Amino acid sequence: MRTGFLGLGAMGAPMARNLHKAGLLQGVWNRSADRAAALAQELGCTAAATPAELAAQCETLVLCVSADTDVLEVVRALAPGLKPGGLVIDCSTVSADTARAAGALVAARGAAFLDCPVSGGVEGAQKGTLAIMCGGDEAAFERAKPVLEAMGRTVRWFGPQGAGQATKATNQIMCAGIIRAVGEAMAFARAQHLPLERVVETLGQGAGSSWYFVNRAPYMVRGSFPAGFRVRLHEKDLRICRDMAAASGVALPVVDDVLREYAELIRRGHGDEDISSIYRLKQELFEQAPFTNPAPDAIAALLRRIRTIAVVGLSSDPSRPSHGVARQLQRFGYRVIPVTPTAEEILGERCVPSLDALGDVLAPGEQVDLVDVFRRPEHVAAVVDDCIRLGVPALWLQDGVVDEATARRARAAGIFTVMDRCVYRDRAALGG
Repeated sequence: MRTGFLGLGAMGAPMARNLHKAGLLQGVWNRSADRAAALAQELGCTAAATPAELAAQCETLVLCVSADTDVLEVVRALAPGLKPGGLVIDCSTVSADTARAAGALVAARGAAFLDCPVSGGVEGAQKGTLAIMCGGDEAAFERAKPVLEAMGRTVRWFGPQGAGQATKATNQIMCAGIIRAVGEAMAFARAQHLPLERVVETLGQGAGSSWYFVNRAPYMVRGSFPAGFRVRLHEKDLRICRDMAAASGVALPVVDDVLREYAELIRRGHGDEDISSIYRLKQELFEQAPFTNPAPDAIAALLRRIRTIAVVGLSSDPSRPSHGVARQLQRFGYRVIPVTPTAEEILGERCVPSLDALGDVLAPGEQVDLVDVFRRPEHVAAVVDDCIRLGVPALWLQDGVVDEATARRARAAGIFTVMDRCVYRDRAALGG
């Protein structure tokens, strides 16, 4: 069965390669002629100058293009070359109405048309393991099976023209809900300071797992979203789903919500990333939430547990609040290390110029349990950057030091963070 392939994008090129492996590929065509020429040279097939030229060489044609208008444009362009009894298989994702319109154009030339959208992403296209959902004449579907099975592992017929696209629309709704849930779950796991690789490894075997969790949660862990299924393409598909549902008088909340989120990603320039980049928005839910201090009992437990406190911005002037607080902390038995470049010793402790120099004054086995910050708000972010880099376990921004964004960033890095409170007053409230 001499087969031609039209549309050599991220999905189409590997699908064409699998047709070649099965001994079915006669030739290729692509809107960008250089891409068709390169693949034809790689596979030893022809690169047609036009869709009609390719149609004249083949018994079967497979399309895989981006949008409804593209499908109709390519079908109109290939129609003059179609032979009676020929077969056109469209693997694009478009509306059911577009599938029926394309089918009518093909039928006018005495050929058969199947709408056969695919699922499985670039990985499935490369491995030949796609799920293929087919609509059209059942006899034409049986004829097309050798071609379809060369590209996919699961090939099913669902009914007349448009049924394949309706099934794919069902799949795209599921993908929207799943990738959104995976994004929220991974953002939640990060906010809980869980070991994310272990989360993916373990929950990937659980009841809540899915292909998207196993294969795309790792993208979220790395914060890198190489294109597999692009945001702008899924956004296009979901608009189709929304319109198909609207024809039944129904709005789909998941579809509407994900469309709004995709619109924001596209606005920010992430439209060509994988749809797992929805995680960007979910992580922001935690990063931008109003900062609240830990529960009082958690703060009390911290103050009972710690032994060594580094005080950033400790003044040598006894009239300054930082000096008074540090003196009272010493009376409660804490070791207070002054972090300031302007003095050599304060309250009997040698000063260090920065947090990086703490090792110069710590005893063997001793660590800093808490960094207490007395600095102007505009200087706090740099101090917190140092705390994150050094892995400080706890951070206290003294009363009057208010920087919610920086406090959230410290907490997101796993640092126990308290803001706009006096460490001395909290410790005094515990008694003893």
